[in-house]
Amino acid sequence: MAEKDKLFAGGIPELYERLLVPLIFEPYAADLAERVARLKPLDVLEIAAGTGVVTRALAPKLGVEAQLVVTDLNQPMLDIAHARQHDDDRIVWQQADAMELPFDDESFDVVLCQFGVMFFPGRVTAYRETRRVLKRGGHFLFNVWDRVEANEMAHAVTEALAARFPENPPRFLARVPHGYADPEDSCRPRSRGFSRHQD
Repeated sequence: MAEKDKLFAGGIPELYERLLVPLIFEPYAADLAERVARLKPLDVLEIAAGTGVVTRALAPKLGVEAQLVVTDLNQPMLDIAHARQHDDDRIVWQQADAMELPFDDESFDVVLCQFGVMFFPGRVTAYRETRRVLKRGGHFLFNVWDRVEANEMAHAVTEALAARFPENPPRFLARVPHGYADPEDSCRPRSRGFSRHQD
């Protein structure tokens, strides 16, 4: 992935939080937080937390003894997430790369990631790291968007850009956020994941 595709800095974090979170991400954050909470985890790792929409939904649902480690590759995104979150001693904020997680083996009951796995430059490497930090019997929950044609807004934007720039149409939406769809799934985002079990 090009470096510019994964850089969320400057004014982007604030715009992301103010515009995209309420427009796109909040309902899915509530769904993912509920799925995680049903597992009753004590040690939770959130990868690619962005500006913290899932963190805000999940923290009130976790037990008093739980710990939530919230990470993102981009420190400016994490700074917005931290600023928006009420004080909570159970939450640890840490810049981290999903490709090289700075945590011990078998540290977490649950690892979660909302709409972030599509941005991993090496998914196999990132999934291997996730599996490494999961405890036996742990769970990895994540969600992705369906193909761009199944998302009315993203498809309209992609088509408009293609009409405006026919010689070199920008394909970022189709290539990255909507580039990890399973064609056998329905036309809506779904939570996915794997569980780590004893072999």
